[in-house]
Amino acid sequence: MSKKNKLPDMLTKEQLSKLFENVLIPKCSIACFMGLMCGLRIREVCNLEVSDIDLERRTIKIRDSKNPNRRKNEGYGKDRIVPIPECAVSPIRKWLSIIEGGRYFIPSEKSPDLPLRTKTLHIWFAEARKRAGLDKVDYVIEYKKPTKYRKESTIYKIRFHHLRHFYATYVYEKTRDLYAVSDLLGHNQVSTTQIYAKISDKTKKDTIDFAFNTPIRTKLFEQNPRNALNYSIPTIAKEERKEKTPLQILDDRFARGEISAPDYQTALRLLKVRKEYLNDGEQPNEPRREIEFN
Repeated sequence: MSKKNKLPDMLTKEQLSKLFENVLIPKCSIACFMGLMCGLRIREVCNLEVSDIDLERRTIKIRDSKNPNRRKNEGYGKDRIVPIPECAVSPIRKWLSIIEGGRYFIPSEKSPDLPLRTKTLHIWFAEARKRAGLDKVDYVIEYKKPTKYRKESTIYKIRFHHLRHFYATYVYEKTRDLYAVSDLLGHNQVSTTQIYAKISDKTKKDTIDFAFNTPIRTKLFEQNPRNALNYSIPTIAKEERKEKTPLQILDDRFARGEISAPDYQTALRLLKVRKEYLNDGEQPNEPRREIEFN
């Protein structure tokens, strides 16, 4: 299987707890916290400026976010606004009081007016990962043009970016809204976010639980074997439609690859328009509901 099509390994809650218990450096701890609670990339965490954090509005402005379609002389990427979960406000406020000013949220070891290097954060994270016993190797890359000091690179199953994966999967499982997750992560295309629908264990378990715990099962086994065979699959599909909302059905079809990303976005907009039309007195473009991190 190519690396492009490989699904990432997901952190469990137990692994996440072990990891944070073994982070001994305060700057690494707050960096991991921001990656987990706000879904930030490691570069976004290191380059985050204090002036871009608004605790009153509970927002973070991410400047020059990653953009795979960028061109030379056009800047690195694009800006986006990321909401801060209510439970994250207090730890962030406390951290701001600790650093006492300065330009960067996580300043360099050398100067408060320089950002922390991503290389330094990678090293700290690797040390915590090793202490937690989570340093399993995923694969090894051999360089086509090796040097005296670097012949290969070891890629581990758990990396800093997996905190962002955990955030995205958690939000998707709470909302089942791929479009919202895509917006939060700063993806250019919803199809990039589709991976979180594929790796969501909760979604798969909910599907299996629904399949084996519906009135259909009772009806099926109450009948004798001959009559049970007459309970057809289309009837099951009909029962399923009664249980799931149109949005859930749309998400499931998109996750299975039955519809393209443009068709998904078009259908999603139509569903939102229909909802606004049916809800008397409800204003269009209602604010996104709050995600609670328990």
